[in-house]
Amino acid sequence: MTVGIAVVGTDHGHVVELTQQLVGAGAEVRAVVATDDGIGPWLASQYPDARTADPHAADVDVVVTAAVPSARAQITIDALRAGKMVVADKPGVTTPDQLAAVREAVEQSGQRWLVVFGERLGNPAMLKAEEIVGTGRLGTVVHIVGLAPHTLNLKHRPQWFFDPVQYGGILTDIGTHQVDQFLAFTGAPSAEVVAATVRSHDEHPGVQVLGEMLLRAPDGRTGYARVDYFTPKGLGAWGDVRLTVVGTLGTLEVQAVGNTVTVVDAERVETVDANATPITWADAVVRGDMPVAQSHVLAVHDACLHAQALADASASRTRL
Repeated sequence: MTVGIAVVGTDHGHVVELTQQLVGAGAEVRAVVATDDGIGPWLASQYPDARTADPHAADVDVVVTAAVPSARAQITIDALRAGKMVVADKPGVTTPDQLAAVREAVEQSGQRWLVVFGERLGNPAMLKAEEIVGTGRLGTVVHIVGLAPHTLNLKHRPQWFFDPVQYGGILTDIGTHQVDQFLAFTGAPSAEVVAATVRSHDEHPGVQVLGEMLLRAPDGRTGYARVDYFTPKGLGAWGDVRLTVVGTLGTLEVQAVGNTVTVVDAERVETVDANATPITWADAVVRGDMPVAQSHVLAVHDACLHAQALADASASRTRL
């Protein structure tokens, strides 16, 4: 039976990728409840047979959302209570109260809530690196460094991007990727935030342009993450995501832009071209599975919200 999807909220361009990946995996778009501005009307035009209402009808199995971040929690809760799985852009929530409400809806409904952490789940190099680490070639992972410079492009940003109440702050938003990577590559069930800082744009103080987190797993292993909006224009890409994994037997570095993984072990240095590594998260959803554990999605948001609160309250929060 074909999996039916409904798109609710189209405020972020990631909605196109989420929808296309699911359709490519065999799902069918049954409804597009588009936001009036931005990408919504265009996306709706790509699926002319899809209706514009009733996203919780019987022919819908999965609700996809990339609404304004602060609106995603309620969309998720409504869908879960209607018996639908939810596939959301990151961040899935922007406040601790929202996370608590979504957690309760997940538990009560028995449905699944997937937040697609695209810097890993949607990147061939990250998936190849995860595969390599899983072989034991690096030994035991002892430390992670995740760097995620992005481009700012203020003139192309929607109004909600300038309001931290709506986007949640840089660590709540972009930082989800780095916490996801820390948990995935260490295998840890949760991450304690040891320290966190944020800095804001000089002319637009609501726009946080740099954030840092020091993370610790329950067994004491640590990681560092930095997210920012300082990718130089000369790169010609939206960002320059990198990941370094330190193990007891070797190290590994991911460069997302070129989809390469460089591995150093006791015998050699090897650079792996990961371009052919398949993206499979949508296939898992269409099969009725989760590409990550539900506990993982919750743990990522737990840590990011804690980091954001810690950073926002810190005296190190300054403008650039």
